[in-house]
Amino acid sequence: MTAPLTILVASDLSKKSALAMKRAAALADELGARLELLHVVEETLLDYLLPQKQTDHSISELIERASTELQNQAEREIPENVAYQCRIETGKAFLTIIRTARQMEADLIVVAARGRHSLRNLLIGTTTERIVRNGGLPVLVVKKAPRTSYRRVLVPTDFSAGAGHALSTVLQLAPDAQIDLLHVYTLWGEGYLASSPIADADQLRYEREMRSRASSSMAAWLDGMQLGDRRIRQHIRRGRPGALIPKIAKEMAVDLVAMGTTGRSGLSYILLGSVAEHALWQVPCDLLVARPGGFRFELP
Repeated sequence: MTAPLTILVASDLSKKSALAMKRAAALADELGARLELLHVVEETLLDYLLPQKQTDHSISELIERASTELQNQAEREIPENVAYQCRIETGKAFLTIIRTARQMEADLIVVAARGRHSLRNLLIGTTTERIVRNGGLPVLVVKKAPRTSYRRVLVPTDFSAGAGHALSTVLQLAPDAQIDLLHVYTLWGEGYLASSPIADADQLRYEREMRSRASSSMAAWLDGMQLGDRRIRQHIRRGRPGALIPKIAKEMAVDLVAMGTTGRSGLSYILLGSVAEHALWQVPCDLLVARPGGFRFELP
């Protein structure tokens, strides 16, 4: 018997993080997953609130207050039929979230796109970027209030292990969703060809060759995936991934974009450094980011 998934939702107690908690609860209910709630009392926030001599008693009061707020938020956002556990930790937010996720062997970290401490660089957005870079686990960034299960998911792919892990995660988290697989290719020397006298014939032939290669690579890549009876629509588009992915996500009205954080080519697909982080803020829907297996950030 397969063990149930464990979902860790990190809350900074803001209205935005309430959306993440609500989505995590919906996933836990749909998948029969174990739900864990975490709030981290930031070290820098403790320094700000307790600028003078800190006492164990004062810190205990802050932790107790945070525990009450987290419990109150959970009671507002989580249906009565969904079981959960609350925990409060202190430390650097992204490090503590990663450490806690590893300790409980979580399968998914759920966070909000933005939080409330932006002026002190404590916003969940910055924390999210660091978790995506270093966590080693799939991270679901929630932007929208959940109304239904995920119904249509866009998975951009460069045929890398990271993209494969993103697709595998989606197959598990959204078992009933329509999946649209997208590969975006860029023509080398496109600007030169466009201004060249030989542009029409050569560029058309070159583009056909690139599309044919992409189509073959897509088929070979999918052959290695465990798809079961899931039907997946395939799309091959020309352009720049960072700009095109958010545009297509909007055109298709998807409610989730899932992508890998490392690509196959350091020049064309630096997904962690450009495409994934650009999509983190630009896609109009929730975003799932996954790393391939084997990555492990050494915690201090």
